[in-house]
Order: sequence, then structure tokens, then C-alpha cells
Amino acid sequence: MYYEKLLPILSDLENKEVEIAGGSVVCMVLSITNALIDYICNLTKDKKNYENVRDEVLIIKEESEKLRRKSLEAIDQDEKILKEILERYKKRKEEPERLEEISKKSAELCLSVTENALNTLRLAKRISQIGNKMLSSDFKICIMYAYTSVQAGIENVKINIDSVEDEEFKKEMIKKYEMISSQAKELYSL
Repeated sequence: MYYEKLLPILSDLENKEVEIAGGSVVCMVLSITNALIDYICNLTKDKKNYENVRDEVLIIKEESEKLRRKSLEAIDQDEKILKEILERYKKRKEEPERLEEISKKSAELCLSVTENALNTLRLAKRISQIGNKMLSSDFKICIMYAYTSVQAGIENVKINIDSVEDEEFKKEMIKKYEMISSQAKELYSL
């Protein structure tokens, strides 16, 4: 059965000994969303009624493949950073600067994932305008998942900057995620 392929991932996710959590889940959702965008592109690019958009569809496909790779790579980065956060959190009173350092690194990774989610949303929105109309529910799914990934990514940035004392860093992160959120809201409509 197909679902059995997912069981090891779900088992890792629920396992408290494996350091993957919400950030990794956002990346998984983004990689799946970009794979679905690729699926839409594959069912559009060679169709007779869509010859006039073929070149743009191929560009969207290429971009979504890049975003899928970035999302998959970010899962491993997130796991590594989460492990470090958990280790440094135990010594937060003795070495607060070390927790701040890794929290900044984590916030930056989460912001990068959020930017990838926004770019995925842009691709989903565009393919929904030019892609094979038989796949309209798939367009909507991609748009919803990408938008939700933007919001989830922002939540991950927020939780990480809670452990940061550097006010300039915090202000810059807030400014960036607010701009991303605003752009995502403009794009998000079904």
C-alpha cells in the first residue's frame, strides 16, 4: 500500500528522540506542494490547448523543482539546528549568548523557508492562471498549502526571536516577515 511509504516519516516525527518538528513539517509540506505544482505543469505543458503557455509552464516547473530541493535540504538543516537549540537550552542560564546565537541562526533559516513558501505561493498562483483547467482543485490545494506554509514559517521565526536579546536583529526579522506576510495576503485568494 502506498501509505506505507509515509509511515517511517510519521514515526520519526512523533519520536521524541528524533529532532524534527514543526519547521521540518513546513519544509515537508512545501516540498509536497512543489511536487504537486510539477504535476500540474506536467499535465499542462504538452496539451494542445496550452501550447501558447508552454514556455512559461516550463519555467514554473524549473522554479518549483528548485524550491522543492531547497525545502528538502532545509529539513536536514532544521533538524541539525533544533538539536543544537535543545542542547544549548539546557545551559541557557550559564551560556545565554550561545542560545541567542543558535536562535538567530534558526530564525534566519525559518525566514528563508518562509521566503521559499512565498515563492511557492507565487508559482501556485501563476500556474492556476495558465495551467490545465481540469486541475482546478489541485491549484487551490497548492495555493492553500503555500499560504499556510508562509504563516507557519512566520510562527517559527517568532518563536526563535523570543530567545534573542539583540533588538536590531529582532526588528529586522519582524520587518522582513511582516513584508512577506503582506505579500502572501495579496496573493492569497481562491
